[in-house]
Amino acid sequence: MIDALDETFDREEASSIVNVLIRNLKTIPGGCLSIAVSSRPEVDILTAFNGYVPLKIECEEKSNKEDLGKFIEARLKAYDMDEKCQNEAARILQEKAAGMFLYAKYFFEQLDTIAEEAQLALGDIKGLPDGGLDGYYEATFRRIFGGKEQAHFRSKFEGHPLKRALQVLVAVQRDLTLWELSKIVEAKDMKDVVETLQPLGGVLKMPPRADRLNELVQLNHKSVRDWLVDETEEKRNTNTDEWHDFHLDIKGAHTAVATFLWTKWLPPYLNMLPL
Repeated sequence: MIDALDETFDREEASSIVNVLIRNLKTIPGGCLSIAVSSRPEVDILTAFNGYVPLKIECEEKSNKEDLGKFIEARLKAYDMDEKCQNEAARILQEKAAGMFLYAKYFFEQLDTIAEEAQLALGDIKGLPDGGLDGYYEATFRRIFGGKEQAHFRSKFEGHPLKRALQVLVAVQRDLTLWELSKIVEAKDMKDVVETLQPLGGVLKMPPRADRLNELVQLNHKSVRDWLVDETEEKRNTNTDEWHDFHLDIKGAHTAVATFLWTKWLPPYLNMLPL
């Protein structure tokens, strides 16, 4: 089973995996080996597998919702709830997840880290954000920046060092080490970067300490990047006809990284070249 082929950061690496599969699948004797590949429907991957008929799974599909329900019910059994509350909690959580397993996974992971005892109240489920992953990510950012007014979120995010770090993470073509990220955002030191990113621990993989300078800083899932930079019409805020409050301009993100590399990173190396 090759899961989430589309999430391979290195597209050349993904292409190599696809090419090996395509080249060798038909040479394997029938019945000896079965290979399943999961991916979102990205053009390059669909093109590579155009000789095969994919099984398409939609979030709102009945079978997907049934599987998600089984996953949620199995996880809820670990908590001290009577059967009636457990069934209601499963129904509400499934509705809020909007067919997305990752939403439920995030919830249970967060619960596992903060719960001292195996207790869960129905109110904990009812208080979760609606709207699947988009709602989860927006609620995460709103908790960090506080306040209720839309203008408040935008103004705080605009001048916050977290925005610059996220711009770099969505623009780069490979994962960065903590040291590399600290240099590109021109942070005071690596401890400063760790403290800046710590509130986003739910959607970021990052070193727990500043002395782990060679460990990678990564977005937890490709959907985080998609939410931050997506420019499709359906992602607009339906009330204001604008992007959500934490939207990143991908062109601006690429410009910020390129400007740093051109003005700060390259000159020392250029000066070392013989005239």
